[in-house]
Amino acid sequence: MRLASIVMALAACCLGARHRDWAEAMATEFETAAEEGDALPFAAGCLLAALRALPSHEEGRLALASHVLALGLLIPVAALQLGDAVLGLPFLLPGENGARASLVPGSPEALLMAGALPAAALPPTMLLLLLAAGQMRIAWLLLERDWSRLLPTAMAIVASASTLVLFMSILFLESVHAVLQLALLALELATVAAIANWHTGIIARASPDASY
Repeated sequence: MRLASIVMALAACCLGARHRDWAEAMATEFETAAEEGDALPFAAGCLLAALRALPSHEEGRLALASHVLALGLLIPVAALQLGDAVLGLPFLLPGENGARASLVPGSPEALLMAGALPAAALPPTMLLLLLAAGQMRIAWLLLERDWSRLLPTAMAIVASASTLVLFMSILFLESVHAVLQLALLALELATVAAIANWHTGIIARASPDASY
């Protein structure tokens, strides 16, 4: 019964404010289905119907766009940044074979890794971890539509990405990868800003004062 109630709550969220009457009708029918022992199948059917109706209304399209951005871009990029941090500094060395060459005795890359360069590995690693955490937080705040807390997070990860590019450039490391991450971050934040403006417009049009 509890699982069925959760599924019904998800269905109501998918319907949005414009289909509140439909959600209330579903809730009434759900009580009858629960008394007959068909709560979960009924709730699953309601959720499926609500999901199919998402593209037909603006709130649904906004929800779909937000989830596509979060699950299709923000979280995968965070996973890549976490992987960069775990792989470590050898994988940031210049050249196509930087990591492999660092294992060859006597190579310039190996000499770099054996010298002062390992001491510089901590800052970029920490910055990559901060970027990964920031991406995950932005994904969460995007789905929560908490724009007031999303802005400071976005500014923090932009600062972290810019610092990473500068740090790697100063150490003559492979900064192209970091620059690409910064460019991708700019694209992500521009898309998030567009979704925030879209959400604000929906709220404004739904306001009782919108017609005045």
